[in-house]
Amino acid sequence: MPTTSDTKKADADLNEDVSLLKEDLAALRNDLQSIFGDLKGYAGAQAKEGLEKGKVFAKEAGEQFESSRADIQEHIREKPLAAVGIAFGVGVLIALLGRK
Repeated sequence: MPTTSDTKKADADLNEDVSLLKEDLAALRNDLQSIFGDLKGYAGAQAKEGLEKGKVFAKEAGEQFESSRADIQEHIREKPLAAVGIAFGVGVLIALLGRK
């Protein structure tokens, strides 16, 4: 049968273990908060970089579209009958495909 001193020693050991566990949990909580803070900062930086790349891509696409539009208009002005013929042919082709 355990004696009173053994019980007190076991209680003291248990209390010490619980205190150490609480300290470890507090340290773990702080580490996790730090990690999530770093992760949040990294994700924000990546999102900002992606947004900037998207803006550059959209600007380049708009410039390319304007350049293509200008080229098409120039070809139409140079050869208007050919442009009308091509437009007519494309229209007929779309109509034929639409029937089926």
